[in-house]
Amino acid sequence: KSVPPGPRAFYAASVSLSWPLFGRSAELHAIESALTGPETAGIVVVGPEGVGKSRLVSAALAEAQTRGVITRQATGTSAARAIPLGAFTTWAPPDSADTVSLLRGVIDALTAGSAGQTVVCVDDAHLLDDLSAFVLQQIVQRNAAKLILTVLDGAVIPDPVREIWKDVRFARLDLRPMPAADTAQLLTTALGSSVDPDAARRLWKLTDGNPLYL
Repeated sequence: KSVPPGPRAFYAASVSLSWPLFGRSAELHAIESALTGPETAGIVVVGPEGVGKSRLVSAALAEAQTRGVITRQATGTSAARAIPLGAFTTWAPPDSADTVSLLRGVIDALTAGSAGQTVVCVDDAHLLDDLSAFVLQQIVQRNAAKLILTVLDGAVIPDPVREIWKDVRFARLDLRPMPAADTAQLLTTALGSSVDPDAARRLWKLTDGNPLYL
């Protein structure tokens, strides 16, 4: 039976919140340092689900773009993992005659631009297929672009993916849930008004400071 929404349901459906990136300035600085440092090939951002890895690297890429950096983004998925080069199909040349020319075309497309001014970001890199991981290995070996990779904390990382950063200098950023004070401030900023301290503490305990759950 259909029941008309009450005032509370109507109000909840009408509120549109814009959740800012808050309390992550040190993490943004760490990513920027990895991208601009001459000795680093990139950075691996590790954290649990919902902690804000994707949101953080998107903000870092936006900042890099303001400095004139060319950025390219891809995402590893369970479905694409069964497809060779599944994460990079957007950059695959349509007329490749063999695997070697296909790989070369993808690498060239991803790294087009000056070496120090190109960043390739892959979200959920632990889900990459082997050929996609090989592409990133080649980019690192050639110093053709900087990499940002996000990895789910506790996920099984295939050897081809781990080898991307195993033998070269990669920075690592372990992204943790937000402390209580930052959680309260994030709520205040998102809602546009102060939040009852008891409510803020209870929400922090319920979500463990995880922005997605919050």
